Amino acid sequence: MTKGRQLASGLLAGVSALAFGSLAHAEASADTAPAAEQVEEVVVTGSRVIQNGNAMPTPVTVVSAEQLLKNTPTNVIDALTNLPVFAGGRTTTSQPGNSSQNNAAHVLNLRNIGTTRTLVLFDSRRVPPTSPVGEVNVDLVPSLLLSRVDVVTGGASAVYGSDAVSGVVNFVTDRNFNGYKVDAHYGTSKLNDGQEWKIGVAGGMPLFDGRGHIEGSYEFYNNDGIFNKLSRDWGANVWTMQGAGTAANPYHLVRNTRISQSSFLGLIRTGPLADQVFRLNGQLSPFQHGAASGATGIESGGDGGYFYQASLQALLRTHQGFGRFDYDLTDKIHAYAEVVGMESKNRNNHQTNEFRNITMSAQNAFLAPEYQQRMAAAGVSTFTFSKMMMQAPPLQSATKTKDYIGNFGLNGDWGGWKWDLSYVHSKNSQTTHNPANIDNQKAQAALDAVRDASGNIVCRVSITNPGLYPGCIPLNLFGPTSESLDAINYVLADTMFKARTGMDDVGASIAGSPFSTWAGPVQVALSGEYRKLTYSSTSNAQPTDRANCTGLRFNCNANTARWISNVVATTSEVSQKVKEAAVEVDVPILKDAPFAQSFNINGAARYTDYNTSGSVGTWKLGFAWEVNDQVRFRGTRSRDIRAPNLNELFGAVNVNPAGVTDVHTGIVGQAPFITSSNPDLVPEVATTWTAGVVYRPEWLPNFSASLDWYKITIGNAITTLQGQNVTIQNLCESSGGSSPFCNLIVRPLPFSDHSAANFVTAFLSRPENAQKVKTNGIDAEANYQTGLFGGNLALRGLVSYQPHLKTVQFPGAPVLDAADVPPLAKTRVTLLANYRYDKWSLDIQERWRSGYTFNADRTLVYSEPRIRPYALTNLTVTYAPTKGTEVYLNVTNLFDKQPDPFGSVGGSSSVPGLFGGYPQGDDIVGRYFVVGFRLRR
Repeated sequence: MTKGRQLASGLLAGVSALAFGSLAHAEASADTAPAAEQVEEVVVTGSRVIQNGNAMPTPVTVVSAEQLLKNTPTNVIDALTNLPVFAGGRTTTSQPGNSSQNNAAHVLNLRNIGTTRTLVLFDSRRVPPTSPVGEVNVDLVPSLLLSRVDVVTGGASAVYGSDAVSGVVNFVTDRNFNGYKVDAHYGTSKLNDGQEWKIGVAGGMPLFDGRGHIEGSYEFYNNDGIFNKLSRDWGANVWTMQGAGTAANPYHLVRNTRISQSSFLGLIRTGPLADQVFRLNGQLSPFQHGAASGATGIESGGDGGYFYQASLQALLRTHQGFGRFDYDLTDKIHAYAEVVGMESKNRNNHQTNEFRNITMSAQNAFLAPEYQQRMAAAGVSTFTFSKMMMQAPPLQSATKTKDYIGNFGLNGDWGGWKWDLSYVHSKNSQTTHNPANIDNQKAQAALDAVRDASGNIVCRVSITNPGLYPGCIPLNLFGPTSESLDAINYVLADTMFKARTGMDDVGASIAGSPFSTWAGPVQVALSGEYRKLTYSSTSNAQPTDRANCTGLRFNCNANTARWISNVVATTSEVSQKVKEAAVEVDVPILKDAPFAQSFNINGAARYTDYNTSGSVGTWKLGFAWEVNDQVRFRGTRSRDIRAPNLNELFGAVNVNPAGVTDVHTGIVGQAPFITSSNPDLVPEVATTWTAGVVYRPEWLPNFSASLDWYKITIGNAITTLQGQNVTIQNLCESSGGSSPFCNLIVRPLPFSDHSAANFVTAFLSRPENAQKVKTNGIDAEANYQTGLFGGNLALRGLVSYQPHLKTVQFPGAPVLDAADVPPLAKTRVTLLANYRYDKWSLDIQERWRSGYTFNADRTLVYSEPRIRPYALTNLTVTYAPTKGTEVYLNVTNLFDKQPDPFGSVGGSSSVPGLFGGYPQGDDIVGRYFVVGFRLRR
C-alpha cells in the first residue's frame, strides 16, 4: 500500500482506540489516546484543507462506531441519536400512528432545526435523498464496516454545499479491514413484544501484493413492531390536551379521552333515536356520556370512540449490503469503487377506520322494524350516524424501499497537491400501500341497504342500477361486531403510490500548499461539483379522483373524494440541476509567538447555481488559536443555505383526511388535508456564529474539556403553511374572512355562515419562504480516564444547552419558542462510563433531559405543572472469552422509566389515541433486553 493508505490505516486504529472509546472531539483525541496509538493527524470532515483535528475552527465530534455499539448494540444509528446534539429526528418509535410514508426510517436532526437541514455524507460524498420529501434514511449506512462518524456541529455549506445549515454527519468506512466479522443479536421487551434480531457478516482482504483491497458486508435486521399502544400505561390512559388556552378555560390533560360524536358501537346522532348506541348488534340503548373535558366533542370516559389501533412501534425489516474495491494504479494514483444497497420494508398502523357524521336511510334494512317505524312515525327519512369499526383493519402505511448508491473515483498526489475525482450514481424507489383505504363510492353503495322482492338484504343500487356496482355487499354498521368480513373487503381498497428519486453527481477537488508564510504553509483547496436530482411518482389513486354519484342517494356530491385517506398524485419526472464551485484557504498567521503557539485563519466561499431557484453564494470565516499545549480557542462565522428540494418545488398533491377542530363552526370532525408544492420557492439562507475553547490541563493527565457556543439565524426559511393550524384559522376569523390565510380553508358556504352546514370541506397546505428561525446554545464535553483496581476506567460527559429555538411561522404569527417543548429539552445530557477488567467490560450510559413546558406559544394558559425531568439508564455487560470473541447482555431503560403524560393542542386534541400521550424522545417501549455476540478474526 501507499504511504497515504498506511497513514489512513493507522488513523482509523487510533480513532477507534480513543481514550474513552465511545466519543471524542477531534480536538481532544490525540492527547487522550493511549501512547501506542498516537497518530500524526486526524482527518476530519469539517474542512477540505485542514487535516489536523487540533487546528479545526469548527467543532467536530468523532464517534467510534465500534464503541457506539458498546452502549447501544442494536444499531449504530440508534446509538448516534443518543448524543445530546441530536433532537427531533425520527426512529421506529418517534412518531407512532403517523400516516406518512416510510415512517419507520431513521432520519437525523441536529438540534431539532430540521431533518432536511442536516447534510448527510457517506465517505465524504453527499448521500442523495431516499424519500420524496428530501430526507435521508441513514439505515442505508453499513454499520459492520463503519469506522467512525464525524459530526460537524456548525454551518458548513461553503465547504460541502446545500443542506449543511445545522451541520454535517459523515459516515466513514474502514477501507482497510482484513479478516472477517460476524455480529448477531436478539432483543425483546419486558412484555415480550417488539422482538428484533439482527445478523451481519463482513470480510476484507488485500489483493495484488497489497496494491488492491476488497471488502464487503451483508446485514439483516428485523423488528416485529408493536401495534398495541394499550399495552403501556401511558397508551392505555389515552391522554390528550383539552381546553381553550385561556384563563377561563386553560389547557389541561384529560385521561381516557373519548370522541363524543362517534363510538365503536355505532351512534345515532339525529332524529327520534338520537344519542343511542347499538350496545349489542341491532339493539339500541342510551349512549353513556363521559365527563366534560372543556372541549366540544371530547369527553373523558363513556361510550365515545378513540383511535385504539395506532402503532406504538413500527415494524421494520431491512436487507443491507456493501462492497468496496480499492486499487493503487501507481504509487501516487488510487482508484476505488464502492456500492451500497438496501431493501427495506416497514409497516405502521395509522387510525381506526370509521364513518363520521354520515347520512343513513331511516328505512335501512339492517335497522330493526321497530326502529324503522319510530323513524317513520316522526316523519324522519334520514338520520346522522357515526361509527369507528373494530372489525375493519386500520388505515395503514406499508412502505417498501429499494436504494442503491455507486461511488466511483480516483485520487492521488501531484507534486504535493492532493487531487480527487468522483462520480456518484444513486437510485431510490419507494412504494407505499394503504391496504385498507375506504372507497367512498363502494362504501356509500354498500351502506344504502334495502330488501329485495325475496326479502334478502341487498345494496339498493343492485336493484335501481343493476351492473353499476357489481358484487356490492351491504354493510351493516349497527353494533360492535355487525360488519361482515365480505362487506368490509368490498368497501376497502389497496391504494398505492410509487416515488422514484435519483442523483448523478460529478465532483473534483485539488488541495495543497502554493507557498508558505513565516508561520507555516498556506493550504488551499479548489473544488467543483455538478449534480442532477430527479423525482417522479405514480399512483393508482389520485387526490383529484371524485366519487361517481350515479345511483347513490346519500353522502355523495360533486366534491366527494373517491378515497377516504392518504393518496398521492402521479407526477411526471422533474429534475434539479446544480453547478457549484468553491475555494477554501487556511492561512497560518502566528507560530511559537507569545500567547500564540499557533494562530490560523480559515476561509471558504462557494458559488451555487440551481436551474430551479437561481444562484446563491455561501461563505465561512474562522480562526483556530492555540495559546499553548493546554488551551485552544476557535470560532467561525458562516453564511449557509438549504435549497428547496424537488418535492417542495414540484411534489405530488397529497390528500390525507384527519380529525380536526374547525374554529369557524366549533365542530370537531374529519376533513381532508390537501398538501401541494410551490415552484416559486428560493433557497433559505442562514447565518451561523460559533466560538469555543478546549482545555487539557497539565495538572490532570488524561483529562480534556471543551465548550462551544453557537447562534444560528435562518431568514426566509421554508415552512408549510397549513390551513388547519389554529393560529391560521384564528387569523382568518379575526379578519372576517378577508385574510389571505382564508384561502387555505375551503368551505361550501359563504364565510358569514357559522352553522354546522359550513363545516370545512378541506384544509390546504403548501410550502412558502415565510418562516424565521433563531436558535442559540452551548455544547460541552469532558473526558477522563484512569486506572482503577487493576482495570481501566473511562468517563465522558456531553451536554447540550439550547435555551431558545424561536420561530415565526409566517407574517402575523406569534413568536414561538420550541426550546423547552418536546422533543427539544433546553438541557440534554449523556454520561458514559466504561470499566474494563481482564476479559470483562461494563458500560453504563445515563441520559437526562430537563423538564418541559407544553407549548411553544408562551401566551397560552395551562393549568398543568411542568413535565418533570427524565432520566434513562442503559447497561451493557460484555465478556470476551478469547481474543476477537465477545458475548454481551444489554438492558435499555434499566429501571423501566415510563414517560409522563403529555398532549399537544390542535389536531392531536381531536384524535385521542392517535398521536401523543407522551413527550416525544422519551422511551415508550420500556425495559428492553438484548443478547448477542461478536466475532472478529
